[in-house]
Amino acid sequence: MTVFGRVRQTIAEHRLAQRDTRVVVALSGGADSVALLCLLRELMAAGEVQVAGVAHFNHMLRPAASRDQEFCRDLAASFDLPFVTDAVDVAAEARGARVSIEVAARTARHAFLERAREQLGASVVAVGHSRDDQA
Repeated sequence: MTVFGRVRQTIAEHRLAQRDTRVVVALSGGADSVALLCLLRELMAAGEVQVAGVAHFNHMLRPAASRDQEFCRDLAASFDLPFVTDAVDVAAEARGARVSIEVAARTARHAFLERAREQLGASVVAVGHSRDDQA
């Protein structure tokens, strides 16, 4: 089975989306999220979901973070999809809240994705992770 077929099957099996489900794609710029965006666009072309837009959160943790943000903006534009972005100095947030960078990043990212979902009028947010990601 192709990757596209597996994604389609997983969505149907777990009832993750219907034809009228508006999906925001969380796009980091990495291979997982780019592949997810491409697959969801194929599903949209097949009339199986509606991609409402693309959301990118810049954690400001790496020197390349602004380049990632621009890549995501350009990719969304090339697909003619709305793009929502925000940037937060997560390291400063972590210090201020006396939590780990991971906790501060997750909290800020989840809050941003919820705002993006609302702004784009979507019902769900799709995120891409590889098999060896740790939750």
